[in-house]
Amino acid sequence: MPARKRVTSLKWAAGFVALTLVGTACPTPPPPGLTCGAGTHEQEGACVADAPAVLVQTGQPVPAPAPQPCAASTWCNDLSVKLGVTLTKQYDSSGPDAWDPVLHPLVFITPVGPGYGGKLSGVKWPGVTVIDANSREIVKYAAYDMSAEGWSDANVFESHGMAVSLDGKWIYLPTGSGTARGFMVINARTLKLDKFLQTDGRPHHAKAFTDSAGKSRVLLYGWEQPPFVLDPLDNNKVVGGADMNATGMEGYLWFVDPTGKELWGSGRWRNGNVRAEVHGNQVMIVDTTTWKLKSTIPWEGESTPVWVDFTPDNKYAYVSGGHSSTVLKYDRAAKKVLGISRAGVEGPYGLRLNWDGKEIYAIGKGEGSTNLGQDIGLLDTKRIELSLSATANYTTGCVRGDHITLHPDPAKNELWLSCNSSFEVAIFDMTTKAVSARIPMPSSGSTHSGAFVSYKSDWSGDVLSDQNGLHGPAFATQLSKWAP
Repeated sequence: MPARKRVTSLKWAAGFVALTLVGTACPTPPPPGLTCGAGTHEQEGACVADAPAVLVQTGQPVPAPAPQPCAASTWCNDLSVKLGVTLTKQYDSSGPDAWDPVLHPLVFITPVGPGYGGKLSGVKWPGVTVIDANSREIVKYAAYDMSAEGWSDANVFESHGMAVSLDGKWIYLPTGSGTARGFMVINARTLKLDKFLQTDGRPHHAKAFTDSAGKSRVLLYGWEQPPFVLDPLDNNKVVGGADMNATGMEGYLWFVDPTGKELWGSGRWRNGNVRAEVHGNQVMIVDTTTWKLKSTIPWEGESTPVWVDFTPDNKYAYVSGGHSSTVLKYDRAAKKVLGISRAGVEGPYGLRLNWDGKEIYAIGKGEGSTNLGQDIGLLDTKRIELSLSATANYTTGCVRGDHITLHPDPAKNELWLSCNSSFEVAIFDMTTKAVSARIPMPSSGSTHSGAFVSYKSDWSGDVLSDQNGLHGPAFATQLSKWAP
């Protein structure tokens, strides 16, 4: 494989539309008595640049200085260099609260993007939407105009799976334009941009987890971008990750098991024609202490494994197969595949176990086929062991749904479906087995994934549910109800 050139800096445009954000380009302290120039302000003894706008519609252009290279920043370390991650710009994300956590103590934060695959929305810039998880009302929509940074609104990447740090403080939004590609780190309280982390590969997903030492971590990765782990409590520095020399091949999606000891990746050959010829792939299991490959689960006949969902007792793992439209059940102690069942949908993507573990749902994205699925499949977890078919299929109207997020309140018994081609969040009631509500995205934007976050009046927060499953009190509740 030819070596890929590492991108360590970006070319930035001379001005941008600015309303509320201010930022910095990794400044050095000015000489005593220096007066900061236009487009900058003094912060902690340094001149820092005003930042790109949030919720931008109008404004006046102001100059934007070029950022310092990552090598000049204390943020960088050997791991960030090894894994191809660069802090290209640091912003000042302080400011007034963007919304009131007293009025909205439980929210669902989801990305907003332009769409893809022939289903384009009216959105040009990447953004996030905050939804009240109880009333289902839109609390806030923030879009980030990055024209000052040399981005073109004609080719902004679709924002796929975002994450929120477990304390609710930071949002991690995958996005980019042209050679500028990576993750925005956004202050969840102000909804202002705090950092842009450039990646070698194209950004895809992020999710929160607790590591084996009980520490809060965030996992990020992308296409041709190896997984890397940030410490949200230490300036979001890179503290772990595994390059492709360690894993042996690229992972499409990555998940961390409930113990925090293992990282599971759905292995895929990048070239779709190769996948069509090989007709087989594997799930990779990486040790999160050594960041080396521990073992693999070969899956003959499945070239496109997708999603992994773990049982809270950590006994079993379920994996969706996009090519074969099946779901695999794996016994973790015995290290063996117990069964493979038809998913009941074409091209299943996201999987989610219900509260007691007797059922698992598979959202039909149409992965590897139409890519415009509108169904959700229901499987009995015991029947999967017998390699029997799904028990039911329900049409949701959620076009090209991909992610399923379990609402953290078991009394609601809801799955929130991300519908990135009908530009909405669809709420599926697991009691009535029907869509109970639809939440259109602002500006008809596309949406992928999301995180349920509980906030107190002092803005202390807890992520309760995201791509990596349930967390904190919600995880404990599921474990107490577990009776598969």
